[in-house]
Amino acid sequence: MKWTLTLFLFAVLIAVTQAAIIPHFFAQNDEPVYEASTDLIKQCGDDNDLLTIKEISLNPDPPRAGEKLTVDFKGTLKEDVSEGTTIEVTVKYGVVQLIKKKFDFCDEASKIDEECPIKKGELNITKDVDLPKEIPPGRYSVHAVIVTPDEKQVTCLDGRMSFPRRR
Repeated sequence: MKWTLTLFLFAVLIAVTQAAIIPHFFAQNDEPVYEASTDLIKQCGDDNDLLTIKEISLNPDPPRAGEKLTVDFKGTLKEDVSEGTTIEVTVKYGVVQLIKKKFDFCDEASKIDEECPIKKGELNITKDVDLPKEIPPGRYSVHAVIVTPDEKQVTCLDGRMSFPRRR
């Protein structure tokens, strides 16, 4: 599962990088909307998904710009995930869509030291991610769907994060 959460966090980081070019008039206010991010990463699939998430924890929670984020994950994969699997990611900054893109899952997994096929079974993963300090303040949302070549949904994840203005 290191790959799913890392890809999810990778999508957030892409969004943050893209948000750096958003004009100032799009900047969002400081209102704290999202509290603990752990409660705001939700599986949006169903019981037929190949991945069952048992637990996700983030430290610090919520994440803070310029700090290391540690992601702990526990889950179960019902079947192997093979070559040809895709991940479709949509990232929004507030209501502004920054990215909607389909990636080759195995190409992205190789960037985080995973290889396809990813074998079925129990998954217990801890992954550290360095968040850039230049993350523009605001609310971000990410929707990610991973699908195998034979159209089986591995998982669907929805997540939200807020980065407050630095004072």
